Amino acid sequence: MSKEVGAVVAATRILRLLATLRRPAGATEVARTLALNPSTCFNILRTLTAEGLVAFDPAAKAYSPGLGLAELAASALDGVGPVRVVRPHLEALAERFGATMTLWLRTGPDRVVMVDRAEGNAMVRIHMNIGQRLPLLIGALGRCMAAHADLPDEELERRYAAIRADAPPPFATFLDQVKQARHDGYAVDADNFVSGITTVSAAVRDGAGQPVLAISAVDLSARLDAAAAQRLGVALAAVAQEVGRALGARPAGAAVLPAA
Repeated sequence: MSKEVGAVVAATRILRLLATLRRPAGATEVARTLALNPSTCFNILRTLTAEGLVAFDPAAKAYSPGLGLAELAASALDGVGPVRVVRPHLEALAERFGATMTLWLRTGPDRVVMVDRAEGNAMVRIHMNIGQRLPLLIGALGRCMAAHADLPDEELERRYAAIRADAPPPFATFLDQVKQARHDGYAVDADNFVSGITTVSAAVRDGAGQPVLAISAVDLSARLDAAAAQRLGVALAAVAQEVGRALGARPAGAAVLPAA
């Protein structure tokens, strides 16, 4: 097993914390929150600032994400990979159903980040920002992620309890919805995550069967009734399977051959 470089791990944790806070933070707060040595934390922040990955406000003595991160993110998202593969599907689905289509990338054990979107042609539509981060189990995409993440119920319950939503269903109901998502290939969240908003999602799985992406539609609940959500879910599930095959996922039900 390769050894992790402590300074790199600490720098990554600092960048993720600053992105999560969505406000400037001082070196002392960052060090305390991440349980880092204050001197080490300050030196890492100073280095990240010199590289343009962190911005420093001398008046407030506080740090925030720098424009260098946007440059790196733009380069990564513009390359050959999931975003380029999924983009035509997002645009086609948005035009067909009129809803805002979003693409979410799993960025660790308990988070997803929005990496692309395509907006429908409705006069009033939902807008979401690329780069937005959410808990893994939130909304419809959370049901889909949980359906294939191989997490024990105890761990799912622990994570689910920490989610903040307008009207989260009881955990037992959430588990039933996870099982339904596993069967249907998609999930629907009507007014649970955000009141008045319905999301429909399908997970894209990798070659090991793990959910790595989620394709989601978001629209006003008044426009997306149960029948429309079902039609949208079926379309999303088909696209998710197609994208998974394009990215190297094995077909559903295919056997995993032992290593030679």
